[in-house]
Amino acid sequence: MSVRSIGPRRATLAGEVRGELERMIVDGDLKAGEKMNELALSEVMGVSRGTVREAIRSLADSGLIDLIANRGAYVHETTLAEVRNLYDLRGAVFAMACSSAARRVAEGVARDVPKTLERNLDQMRTATAKEDTARYYKLNIEFHDMLLGAADNPKAKTIYDNLVKEMHLFRRRGLSVPTNMERSLAEHEAISAAVIGGDVDGARAAAHLHITSGFARYMKMLEQEPDAAG
Repeated sequence: MSVRSIGPRRATLAGEVRGELERMIVDGDLKAGEKMNELALSEVMGVSRGTVREAIRSLADSGLIDLIANRGAYVHETTLAEVRNLYDLRGAVFAMACSSAARRVAEGVARDVPKTLERNLDQMRTATAKEDTARYYKLNIEFHDMLLGAADNPKAKTIYDNLVKEMHLFRRRGLSVPTNMERSLAEHEAISAAVIGGDVDGARAAAHLHITSGFARYMKMLEQEPDAAG
């Protein structure tokens, strides 16, 4: 279990602990189905057990943990139906964001977007050539964040961020195969081309295809690794 030390500021301590617990779940330090041991977590973080308990309870509405009466808190295990629903929601928000980004580029109000997208794509091409899945995954997150930012819709960004927090564990699995990285990169290039060209409808279609293809890759991976459906 990888844990970062928590600072001493009392007023924000529970919030800091919540943030660290969230990071541990998203990064996979706490595994799906794992019980959240309040005592162990409090000892490694250097905070009280009550502070950890407060932070865990505040995560109850995040979709990342399950609070079970008389048993405690467990890292949420996503069902296949939930995965499908998350992909559907993410596809709708991401497609809208990419179309908005393309419109703003066409209007000349998102002038830095082409350059930042091209820089990210160049780095993803390098990571793909090296079969560096960890680096590619990080760049993949940055690519999507850039487009959500370019859409200039803070409410959509908040919704999207909450969705992807729940999706990180199985999204990372879906990009663990080099051929999947290559396909993902090609889809990113199509999205980028449409956004840079100010093609609103093309950006929306390319973004939606990217998310549905990501779900298809995940399903294919489950067929090959039945035990990974957790």
